[in-house]
Amino acid sequence: MISRYLLRQVSVFGIIGVVATFVHYSVATVFAEIGIVSVYLANLAGYLCALSVSYFGHNKFTFQVEHSRTLLAKFVSVSVTVFACSQLILLGLESYFHLPHAISLAFVVLTIPVMSFILNKFWVYSYQE
Repeated sequence: MISRYLLRQVSVFGIIGVVATFVHYSVATVFAEIGIVSVYLANLAGYLCALSVSYFGHNKFTFQVEHSRTLLAKFVSVSVTVFACSQLILLGLESYFHLPHAISLAFVVLTIPVMSFILNKFWVYSYQE
């Protein structure tokens, strides 16, 4: 049975993820729409803002730990790795299985947060609990 503590962590992790996604989308859209930078740089700016929201949000609310350089380095490496995995999964589903975009993206959107939570809980924040 799932403990209340784990259920709380999963729930808060999800909420922080939704907030970070909103920040990513908002920043990228504003930068791209007003023409400050290309859509690719706008997306990078959005991603970096979302990364900050995620890192500080998970430190304070999900895992309730203090900031450290070690945590930051591990968190960023997980974020980049998970993003790369999402791209590879998408490529595989689209190229080899020829799935429609909506199904491929749905699969990625449903599996990547699980991968991210597991890597964060058991590697990034493992020594903190």
